[in-house]
Amino acid sequence: MIRNLAKKLTFERFGIAFMGLCVAALFTMVATDEPKNISEATTLPAVAKEPAGDAMVVRPMPEPMPEPVVRIAPISVKPTQVAMVGSSDKLSNLLKQIDYHLDGVRQHGTVPRLFLANLPNDLRDIRVVGERKVMFIKTALPLILHVNELILQDREQIKSLAAKVEDYEPLSADDHDWLASKAEEYSLDKADLAKMLHHIDVIPPSLALAQSAEESGWGTSRFAQQGNALFGQRIYKGTNGIVPKRRDKGKTHKVRAFSHLIEGVKSYARNLNGHAAYKKFRALRARLRHSGQGLDSDRLARTLVAYSERGSAYVRTIRSIIRVNDLQQYDKARLGQRLTLRPPGPDA
Repeated sequence: MIRNLAKKLTFERFGIAFMGLCVAALFTMVATDEPKNISEATTLPAVAKEPAGDAMVVRPMPEPMPEPVVRIAPISVKPTQVAMVGSSDKLSNLLKQIDYHLDGVRQHGTVPRLFLANLPNDLRDIRVVGERKVMFIKTALPLILHVNELILQDREQIKSLAAKVEDYEPLSADDHDWLASKAEEYSLDKADLAKMLHHIDVIPPSLALAQSAEESGWGTSRFAQQGNALFGQRIYKGTNGIVPKRRDKGKTHKVRAFSHLIEGVKSYARNLNGHAAYKKFRALRARLRHSGQGLDSDRLARTLVAYSERGSAYVRTIRSIIRVNDLQQYDKARLGQRLTLRPPGPDA
């Protein structure tokens, strides 16, 4: 009997021990096995371990920071919407279609991104002077703002390259080629980054509007109508120009003509930014910018004595046009988004 009892206890103890071993093995498997086939929605964050004294602190590993992206707009940005107009009535209808009003520009500062290739051929026929001026400003202002956009893109590119140089990063062959082309464009003997920033800067819209109004007779002159020339720029070589009817005997200059209005505005900006005659203009502009002041077109106009043979009288005229027509209110204007023009109807 005792022998049978001993056998029974030994069997039961063996069974209990075996079951304990199974449970322990199962617990170990669950605790150490890694999860598999985890979906994106349930992926656990990676962790990084940092020593903290004798203990080990476990912290969530930060998400990798994306590389900084420097986006520089293309250098040769073309106008987003170019329109050809024949008459003032057609232009007026177009301006109404896009809801382009100078009162709106004065209120919210946004100018429609509409670029006219030419001026209406009957602009002179608008008898009310105020209406003619308004149509001219509506035509010229987007062009001036767009050229300033291009200039600012160049400035940002130069600043970006200057930052690379300061960080001892080598400039690429494309960088050097671009700088060389800009130096040539602005009549600089070499691609000095600081000097380029001195030359490559915007023209206050009010100053450009006043000069274009004076030089083109608010868009009615023969040069403006036939040659898309708003700024009366002279050339002494080549055939791409219009001979002034009152040119003095022995003179050979012409007024430069352009295929589109925008080309004339670009040429005007390059002239002020590159020609040696306008050193004082660029110097004052740099001082105003360095001091944090706005680019005061009235003060800048005083430096343009060399722009016209009339000298100081010309400067007084430009300053008067700015003041009388309150053009400085457009200096903070900006271009809006891309326009989508509807095809003109049969009566347009």
